[in-house]
Amino acid sequence: MKKLAPSLIAIAVTFSLYAYNHPSYAIGLPKNDTTNPKCLINIPRFEGALANGDINSLPVNAEADRFEGIYPDMAIYEGDVSVIQGNRTVLANKVTIDTKDKNNRIVTIHGNVTYQDNLIKMKGEDASMNLNNNDANIKPSEYHLVNRLGRGNADEVKLEKSRYIILKNGSFTACPVDDSSWSIRGTTVIHDNQEELLEVWNAIFKVGNIPVLYSPYLQLPTGDKRRSGLLMPNFGYDSVDGVDFSLPVYWNIAPNYDATITPRLLQHRGLQLQTEFRYLNELGLGTLAFDWLQNDSRYRHDRKKHLNGYNYDNNSNRWLFYWKNDELINYNWRFYTDVTRVSDNKYLTDLNSRYASQTAGYLTQFYKVGYNDENWDIALGYRHFQSFYTGAMLYQTEPQLDINYYNYDFGPFKFKTFSQISHFISSEKGLPKAWRVHLEPTLNYTYTNSWTTLSTEAGFMATHYNQDNIKKYHELDKTVNRFLPKFSIDGKVVFERDTHINGYTQTLEPRVKYIYIPYRDQSNIEIYDSTLLQSDYIGLFRDLPYSGLDRIASTNKIAAGITTRLYDSNKVEKFNLSIGQINYFSKSKSTANNSELDKNSDTGSITWAADNFWRISDDIIFRSGIQYDTRINTVSLANTALEYRPTGNKLLQLSYRYANHKYINTVDYRPLDKRYKQDISQAGITVAWPISDTLSAVGTYYHDVKLGQMADSSVGLHYSDCCWGVSVQYGRKLTDWNTISNESKFKNKLSINFELRGLGSNRDAQAKMLNFGKLPYNTIFE
Repeated sequence: MKKLAPSLIAIAVTFSLYAYNHPSYAIGLPKNDTTNPKCLINIPRFEGALANGDINSLPVNAEADRFEGIYPDMAIYEGDVSVIQGNRTVLANKVTIDTKDKNNRIVTIHGNVTYQDNLIKMKGEDASMNLNNNDANIKPSEYHLVNRLGRGNADEVKLEKSRYIILKNGSFTACPVDDSSWSIRGTTVIHDNQEELLEVWNAIFKVGNIPVLYSPYLQLPTGDKRRSGLLMPNFGYDSVDGVDFSLPVYWNIAPNYDATITPRLLQHRGLQLQTEFRYLNELGLGTLAFDWLQNDSRYRHDRKKHLNGYNYDNNSNRWLFYWKNDELINYNWRFYTDVTRVSDNKYLTDLNSRYASQTAGYLTQFYKVGYNDENWDIALGYRHFQSFYTGAMLYQTEPQLDINYYNYDFGPFKFKTFSQISHFISSEKGLPKAWRVHLEPTLNYTYTNSWTTLSTEAGFMATHYNQDNIKKYHELDKTVNRFLPKFSIDGKVVFERDTHINGYTQTLEPRVKYIYIPYRDQSNIEIYDSTLLQSDYIGLFRDLPYSGLDRIASTNKIAAGITTRLYDSNKVEKFNLSIGQINYFSKSKSTANNSELDKNSDTGSITWAADNFWRISDDIIFRSGIQYDTRINTVSLANTALEYRPTGNKLLQLSYRYANHKYINTVDYRPLDKRYKQDISQAGITVAWPISDTLSAVGTYYHDVKLGQMADSSVGLHYSDCCWGVSVQYGRKLTDWNTISNESKFKNKLSINFELRGLGSNRDAQAKMLNFGKLPYNTIFE
C-alpha cells in the first residue's frame, strides 16, 4: 500500500487542480469559505477606509529618520521610511521620489522593502513604483494576498494597472501561513484580481516538496467567478459496477448559459457520457441533460443470465434525457416542462441519476402552456408516463385542458368554476380510452373575524365520458353522464389564553366540517386518474377522498378535530398537537362493489388522525403523525422523527415509518402482483458529527423491522483543513428484488472525493455524504 499511496495522491491532485467554482445555478454563486478565523491567522489585513477615485491625486505622506530634498523634483528619505498614499503603504530603509517628469513619477526603494495595498502585501530587497499608473515591481519577493488565502514567492513581482500580479519564477498556494501541503510553481504566474484568475506557464504542481504534475499551461480560479475547465473528479467502487470514475468538464458559455460534460468510466459497463446544459434568460430558466452509455456489457450479461427475472428491455445502448423548463413568456402566458425519460426500466437501478428515482415506478413527461389574468387561469397540458413494470395500468392525458374562472364581485360571495377536458390513453394495448369533460361551479360565503371562521360552499359536479375500446369490459358504458351536487360548511374557532409556564400563550382551535355529496354508481366508468388519498389530520377535512374525477365517493360526514398550540413570549411556536376523526352518517361509496376498506364498516367513526410538533429546545425538534382506520382495526400509517442539531455541522436524527400492507394495497388499487405482502416498518438513524476541527464522521442506517434486514446504510469520514480535504464513504443499499430467488438485491459502494481549498468550489461535503444512499436525509427543522 505504501507504494500506491504517492500515485493515488498524484492522480487525485492532478485532476483537482482544474477545479472551478461550480454554482448551483447560473446566477447563484456559492462563496468560498475563507471566513474561518483559524484559516486566516497571520494573513495581512487592510485596515481603515478604502480610498476611491483617482488615488494618484491624493497627497503623499512620508516619514523617515532623515530627509534630503533636491529642489524642485527629488526627495530622499532614509531610516525607517514610511510612505502612504491612499490605499498603499511602503516601508523601507531608503526611498527616493523623482518627479522630474510629471508624467512618469518614479519611486525607487531599497532595503527591507514592504509594500501593501488593499490587494497584496509584498516583501523584498529592492523595488520601484510608478506613481502615475500604479505599476510596481519588487525583487526578490514574498507576497500574500490581503484579507484572503493566497501567497507565494518569486524572483520578481510586478503589479500592473492595479489589477495584475505578475510573478517571474514564482509560486502560489492557497494554504495558510506555515502550511505548504500543495503549491504551484511556474516560470511566469499571472494573478488577475479582477477576473479572479491564476494563469501559470511551465507549471509544476507539488504535494509537499514532491513534484507530481507538469503542464505547459494551467488556468485556475481563485474566487467566485465561474471558469471553464476541469472540475473535481469523482472516484468510487461498488460490488456490481467495479471502479466508477468520472471527470466533469465545465464550459462557461456566457453569464447566463453553461454546460457540464462528464465522461464516466464504469469498469464493468463501459464509458458513459453525461451532459448538462443550463440556461437563464428574460423568460425564465431551465436545464437540459442527456446521458449516453454505448453497449453496456454488464446489462447484456444480466439480461442473458436473467439475473433479475425477465423484466429487461431489448436494448444495448443506454441513455437518459431530462428537461425542466419554467418560463414566463409575458405577464399572462407561461410555459413549463418537466420531462425525464430513460432507455430501459433498469437504467436508474443500474446507473443512478440525480434527475430521477426508481422508487416511483415510472417517469413522467409533462408539458404545459398556461394563461392567467385577474379572472382566468387556463392551462393546456400533455402528460405521458414511462413505466418500469410491464402491465402497469398508467393512463396518460394527451392532452388535458384546465379552465378556472374566478369572480369575487358579488359582495360577500365568491364564485368560481373549474372545468376540465381530458383525453386518456394507455401505453398498454387493449385498455379502454376516453374523453372526459367536467364542469364544477361553486359559490362560497365566508365569515371571518379575529377568532373565528365560518365558510359555506355549494355547487355541483357534472361530468361526461365518451369511452372507447371497451368490448372486453362489459361493465363499462360508452357514454356516461354523471351529475353530483355538493354542499359543505366549515367552522373554526381560536381560543387563546396566557399560561403560567414561562410566559407561554396557549391556543385551542376546534374545527368541524360537514360535507354532503349523494351517491352515484360509477362502476360503468374506468378508473383513469383516481387514487385514494391519505387521511392525515389535514386530509380529514378534504371534500373528496379520491384524487382525480373518476371516483367521487358519496359523502355524508362530519370531520371534527382540535388543535392546541403553545407560543413563547417571542411568538415562536414551541408545541402543537392535532387530533381528529371522520364520522360517516351513511356509508361512503362510489360503486356497488366498494373497496376492501369499505367492506368492513358502514357508518360511524371511520378514520382517526393525529399530528404533533414539539420544539423541545432550539436544538431539538420532535415530529410525529399517526392514522388509525377502523375498517382494518389497526394503525394504517405512522411516522415519527427526533432530530438534534446544535450546530450546522452536528446532527443526530432518529426516525421511524410504518404503513399497513392492507392499506397500501387498497390505495394502490392496481399493483401488478400485490407487492406488499407485509407491512412497511422501517427505523433509521442519521448522524453527522465532527470528531475534531478537521475530521468529521457521517453515518446512516435504516433497518426493515418486518423483514429483519438492512434497507440502506452508509458510513463516511470527511477530512478538511484550511488547505485541502478528502471524503471517504462506504455504503450498502437495497437496489431491487430478485424475482427468481425472492430475495432483496444489494449494492456495496465506496466513494472517494478530494478537494483543494482556495481553488474551485468548496462544496458542502457533509450534505453530499448525507444524500449518499437510497433514503436521503431530510431535516425536520424546516
